[in-house]
Amino acid sequence: MYSEIKKLKLMKKIFFVFLFLSVKFITAQAPDNSLYGYFEEKGNNTFYKSFNFDGNGKVFIADMDYGEYFTRNDSLIIYPDKSIFIFKIKKDKLIGASEWVKKGTWIINKDSTQIGNKVISPKSKEKAELLAEYYDKTKKSNDLDVLFSDEFPKINEELCNKGLAKACLNLFGLKMLEYTPGILSDADKIASKKLKPHPELIALSKKIIALGEPEGYTVLGSYYYTLGLRKEAFQIWDKGEKNGSHKSGMAKATVEFEEELQKAQQKEE
Repeated sequence: MYSEIKKLKLMKKIFFVFLFLSVKFITAQAPDNSLYGYFEEKGNNTFYKSFNFDGNGKVFIADMDYGEYFTRNDSLIIYPDKSIFIFKIKKDKLIGASEWVKKGTWIINKDSTQIGNKVISPKSKEKAELLAEYYDKTKKSNDLDVLFSDEFPKINEELCNKGLAKACLNLFGLKMLEYTPGILSDADKIASKKLKPHPELIALSKKIIALGEPEGYTVLGSYYYTLGLRKEAFQIWDKGEKNGSHKSGMAKATVEFEEELQKAQQKEE
Protein backbone atom coordinates (compact mmCIF):
# COMPACT_ATOMS: atom_id res chain seq x y z
CA MET A 1 0.00 0.00 0.00
CA TYR A 2 2.80 2.38 0.99
CA SER A 3 4.65 1.72 -2.25
CA GLU A 4 1.48 2.46 -4.25
CA ILE A 5 1.02 5.81 -2.49
CA LYS A 6 4.67 6.63 -3.11
CA LYS A 7 4.29 5.74 -6.77
CA LEU A 8 1.15 7.92 -7.02
CA LYS A 9 2.98 10.90 -5.48
CA LEU A 10 5.87 10.43 -7.90
CA MET A 11 3.50 10.33 -10.87
CA LYS A 12 1.84 13.51 -9.58
CA LYS A 13 5.21 15.27 -9.38
CA ILE A 14 6.11 14.15 -12.90
CA PHE A 15 2.75 15.42 -14.16
CA PHE A 16 3.21 18.86 -12.60
CA VAL A 17 6.80 19.13 -13.86
CA PHE A 18 5.60 18.19 -17.34
CA LEU A 19 2.76 20.73 -17.10
CA PHE A 20 5.16 23.45 -15.94
CA LEU A 21 7.62 22.76 -18.74
CA SER A 22 4.81 22.67 -21.30
CA VAL A 23 3.45 26.03 -20.18
CA LYS A 24 6.95 27.50 -20.13
CA PHE A 25 7.65 26.18 -23.63
CA ILE A 26 4.38 27.55 -25.02
CA THR A 27 4.99 30.94 -23.42
CA ALA A 28 8.50 31.10 -24.84
CA GLN A 29 7.10 30.46 -28.29
CA ALA A 30 4.77 33.47 -28.31
CA PRO A 31 6.69 36.43 -29.81
CA ASP A 32 4.82 39.70 -30.22
CA ASN A 33 5.47 43.17 -31.68
CA SER A 34 2.56 45.16 -30.28
CA LEU A 35 4.80 47.22 -27.96
CA TYR A 36 3.82 50.82 -28.65
CA GLY A 37 4.97 54.24 -27.50
CA TYR A 38 7.86 56.64 -27.08
CA PHE A 39 10.53 55.65 -24.55
CA GLU A 40 13.10 58.22 -23.40
CA GLU A 41 16.41 57.47 -21.74
CA LYS A 42 16.70 58.28 -18.08
CA GLY A 43 20.13 59.83 -17.64
CA ASN A 44 22.88 60.04 -20.22
CA ASN A 45 24.49 56.61 -20.34
CA THR A 46 24.13 55.59 -24.00
CA PHE A 47 24.06 57.04 -27.52
CA TYR A 48 20.38 56.15 -27.88
CA LYS A 49 18.15 58.78 -26.30
CA SER A 50 14.84 57.39 -27.45
CA PHE A 51 12.97 54.42 -28.95
CA ASN A 52 9.64 55.02 -30.69
CA PHE A 53 7.68 51.78 -31.26
CA ASP A 54 4.86 51.64 -33.83
CA GLY A 55 3.10 48.55 -32.46
CA ASN A 56 3.85 46.57 -35.63
CA GLY A 57 7.53 45.65 -35.46
CA LYS A 58 9.16 48.95 -36.50
CA VAL A 59 11.04 51.20 -34.07
CA PHE A 60 12.49 54.66 -34.73
CA ILE A 61 15.83 54.71 -32.92
CA ALA A 62 17.18 57.94 -31.39
CA ASP A 63 15.14 59.95 -33.94
CA MET A 64 17.67 58.89 -36.59
CA ASP A 65 16.85 55.55 -38.19
CA TYR A 66 14.52 52.57 -38.11
CA GLY A 67 15.00 49.08 -36.76
CA GLU A 68 12.88 45.97 -36.23
CA TYR A 69 11.76 44.46 -32.93
CA PHE A 70 9.80 41.77 -31.17
CA THR A 71 9.05 40.94 -27.54
CA ARG A 72 8.91 37.54 -25.85
CA ASN A 73 8.15 37.01 -22.18
CA ASP A 74 9.85 39.97 -20.46
CA SER A 75 12.49 40.49 -23.16
CA LEU A 76 12.64 42.99 -26.00
CA ILE A 77 14.89 42.35 -29.00
CA ILE A 78 15.74 45.17 -31.41
CA TYR A 79 17.70 44.85 -34.65
CA PRO A 80 18.95 48.38 -35.46
CA ASP A 81 20.88 47.20 -38.51
CA LYS A 82 23.69 44.68 -38.29
CA SER A 83 23.84 44.76 -34.49
CA ILE A 84 21.34 43.73 -31.81
CA PHE A 85 19.93 45.37 -28.68
CA ILE A 86 18.42 43.29 -25.86
CA PHE A 87 16.29 44.75 -23.06
CA LYS A 88 14.28 43.56 -20.10
CA ILE A 89 10.76 44.98 -19.89
CA LYS A 90 9.65 46.09 -16.42
CA LYS A 91 6.20 47.72 -16.56
CA ASP A 92 6.77 51.03 -18.41
CA LYS A 93 10.57 50.72 -18.37
CA LEU A 94 13.14 49.19 -20.69
CA ILE A 95 16.33 48.04 -18.97
CA GLY A 96 19.32 47.59 -21.29
CA ALA A 97 20.80 44.08 -21.09
CA SER A 98 23.28 43.88 -23.97
CA GLU A 99 26.26 45.74 -25.37
CA TRP A 100 25.58 49.39 -26.38
CA VAL A 101 22.48 49.62 -24.17
CA LYS A 102 23.35 47.71 -20.97
CA LYS A 103 23.90 50.84 -18.86
CA GLY A 104 20.67 52.51 -19.90
CA THR A 105 17.09 52.73 -18.71
CA TRP A 106 14.26 54.05 -20.88
CA ILE A 107 10.89 55.20 -19.54
CA ILE A 108 7.72 55.60 -21.57
CA ASN A 109 6.60 59.17 -22.16
CA LYS A 110 2.87 58.96 -22.79
CA ASP A 111 2.60 62.73 -23.34
CA SER A 112 5.34 62.98 -25.95
CA THR A 113 4.46 64.69 -29.23
CA GLN A 114 6.80 62.20 -30.93
CA ILE A 115 4.35 59.31 -30.56
CA GLY A 116 3.12 58.24 -33.98
CA ASN A 117 -0.08 56.48 -34.95
CA LYS A 118 -0.21 52.85 -33.97
CA VAL A 119 0.14 50.61 -37.01
CA ILE A 120 -2.30 47.74 -37.22
CA SER A 121 -1.47 44.97 -39.66
CA PRO A 122 -2.98 41.51 -40.17
CA LYS A 123 0.56 40.19 -40.71
CA SER A 124 1.89 41.62 -37.43
CA LYS A 125 1.95 38.27 -35.62
CA GLU A 126 3.66 36.58 -38.56
CA LYS A 127 6.35 39.28 -38.68
CA ALA A 128 7.07 38.83 -34.97
CA GLU A 129 7.28 35.05 -35.31
CA LEU A 130 9.68 35.25 -38.27
CA LEU A 131 11.96 37.75 -36.54
CA ALA A 132 11.97 35.59 -33.40
CA GLU A 133 12.87 32.57 -35.53
CA TYR A 134 15.73 34.57 -37.06
CA TYR A 135 16.93 35.50 -33.57
CA ASP A 136 16.77 31.91 -32.32
CA LYS A 137 18.76 30.63 -35.29
CA THR A 138 21.44 33.35 -35.35
CA LYS A 139 21.84 34.56 -31.75
CA LYS A 140 25.05 32.57 -31.23
CA SER A 141 26.61 33.91 -34.43
CA ASN A 142 29.33 36.54 -34.60
CA ASP A 143 30.84 38.45 -37.52
CA LEU A 144 33.23 35.62 -38.41
CA ASP A 145 30.36 33.13 -38.42
CA VAL A 146 28.52 35.34 -40.88
CA LEU A 147 31.48 35.47 -43.25
CA PHE A 148 32.49 31.82 -43.14
CA SER A 149 29.43 29.79 -42.12
CA ASP A 150 27.54 27.78 -44.72
CA GLU A 151 24.51 27.82 -42.45
CA PHE A 152 23.96 31.59 -42.38
CA PRO A 153 23.05 31.93 -46.10
CA LYS A 154 20.68 28.96 -45.79
CA ILE A 155 18.94 30.51 -42.77
CA ASN A 156 18.48 33.82 -44.55
CA GLU A 157 17.26 32.23 -47.76
CA GLU A 158 14.73 30.14 -45.84
CA LEU A 159 13.38 33.10 -43.86
CA CYS A 160 13.43 35.39 -46.89
CA ASN A 161 11.25 32.87 -48.71
CA LYS A 162 8.90 32.92 -45.71
CA GLY A 163 8.63 36.71 -45.96
CA LEU A 164 11.16 38.19 -43.51
CA ALA A 165 12.51 41.39 -45.10
CA LYS A 166 15.55 41.49 -42.80
CA ALA A 167 16.62 38.05 -44.04
CA CYS A 168 16.17 39.21 -47.64
CA LEU A 169 18.40 42.23 -46.95
CA ASN A 170 21.07 39.94 -45.52
CA LEU A 171 20.71 37.66 -48.53
CA PHE A 172 21.11 40.64 -50.85
CA GLY A 173 24.45 41.45 -49.19
CA LEU A 174 25.64 37.86 -49.47
CA LYS A 175 24.60 37.64 -53.14
CA MET A 176 26.25 40.98 -53.85
CA LEU A 177 29.54 39.59 -52.54
CA GLU A 178 29.07 36.54 -54.73
CA TYR A 179 28.23 38.42 -57.94
CA THR A 180 30.68 41.30 -57.50
CA PRO A 181 34.22 39.85 -57.30
CA GLY A 182 36.69 42.15 -55.61
CA ILE A 183 34.15 44.18 -53.68
CA LEU A 184 35.99 43.59 -50.40
CA SER A 185 39.53 43.92 -51.73
CA ASP A 186 39.37 46.39 -54.67
CA ALA A 187 35.98 48.09 -54.57
CA ASP A 188 37.28 51.18 -56.36
CA LYS A 189 38.22 49.10 -59.41
CA ILE A 190 34.82 47.46 -59.88
CA ALA A 191 33.35 50.33 -61.92
CA SER A 192 36.09 49.90 -64.54
CA LYS A 193 35.00 46.27 -65.08
CA LYS A 194 31.70 47.48 -66.59
CA LEU A 195 29.68 44.75 -64.88
CA LYS A 196 25.96 44.64 -65.60
CA PRO A 197 23.50 44.58 -62.67
CA HIS A 198 22.70 40.97 -61.84
CA PRO A 199 19.01 40.13 -62.45
CA GLU A 200 18.82 38.08 -59.23
CA LEU A 201 19.82 41.11 -57.15
CA ILE A 202 17.31 43.32 -58.95
CA ALA A 203 14.56 40.76 -58.31
CA LEU A 204 15.58 40.43 -54.65
CA SER A 205 15.46 44.20 -54.11
CA LYS A 206 11.94 44.26 -55.60
CA LYS A 207 10.91 41.49 -53.20
CA ILE A 208 12.27 43.45 -50.23
CA ILE A 209 10.30 46.53 -51.31
CA ALA A 210 7.16 44.43 -51.84
CA LEU A 211 7.50 43.19 -48.25
CA GLY A 212 7.14 46.81 -47.11
CA GLU A 213 10.83 47.49 -46.49
CA PRO A 214 12.03 50.68 -48.26
CA GLU A 215 15.66 49.75 -47.58
CA GLY A 216 15.32 47.60 -50.70
CA TYR A 217 15.92 50.86 -52.57
CA THR A 218 18.97 51.62 -50.45
CA VAL A 219 20.78 48.35 -51.10
CA LEU A 220 19.95 48.37 -54.81
CA GLY A 221 21.18 51.97 -55.13
CA SER A 222 24.39 51.06 -53.31
CA TYR A 223 24.88 48.12 -55.66
CA TYR A 224 24.42 50.31 -58.75
CA TYR A 225 26.81 52.91 -57.35
CA THR A 226 29.44 50.21 -56.74
CA LEU A 227 29.10 49.16 -60.39
CA GLY A 228 29.81 52.76 -61.44
CA LEU A 229 26.20 53.58 -62.32
CA ARG A 230 26.01 56.83 -60.33
CA LYS A 231 23.00 58.39 -62.10
CA GLU A 232 20.89 55.24 -61.71
CA ALA A 233 21.98 54.89 -58.08
CA PHE A 234 20.81 58.40 -57.20
CA GLN A 235 17.49 57.84 -58.97
CA ILE A 236 16.93 54.70 -56.89
CA TRP A 237 17.93 56.45 -53.66
CA ASP A 238 15.49 59.27 -54.50
CA LYS A 239 12.70 56.68 -54.68
CA GLY A 240 13.88 55.25 -51.38
CA GLU A 241 13.67 58.64 -49.68
CA LYS A 242 10.17 59.22 -51.04
CA ASN A 243 9.09 55.86 -49.65
CA GLY A 244 10.43 56.47 -46.14
CA SER A 245 14.03 55.22 -46.27
CA HIS A 246 16.39 57.25 -44.10
CA LYS A 247 19.39 55.23 -45.24
CA SER A 248 18.82 56.21 -48.89
CA GLY A 249 19.16 59.86 -47.94
CA MET A 250 22.26 59.09 -45.88
CA ALA A 251 23.78 57.18 -48.80
CA LYS A 252 23.30 60.15 -51.12
CA ALA A 253 24.72 62.60 -48.59
CA THR A 254 27.76 60.37 -47.96
CA VAL A 255 28.56 60.03 -51.67
CA GLU A 256 28.14 63.77 -52.29
CA PHE A 257 30.38 64.59 -49.32
CA GLU A 258 33.10 62.20 -50.52
CA GLU A 259 32.93 63.64 -54.04
CA GLU A 260 33.30 67.21 -52.74
CA LEU A 261 36.21 66.10 -50.58
CA GLN A 262 37.95 64.52 -53.58
CA LYS A 263 37.47 67.69 -55.63
CA ALA A 264 38.98 69.79 -52.83
CA GLN A 265 41.99 67.46 -52.57
CA GLN A 266 42.52 67.57 -56.33
CA LYS A 267 42.56 71.39 -56.28
CA GLU A 268 45.20 71.36 -53.53
CA GLU A 269 47.37 69.03 -55.58
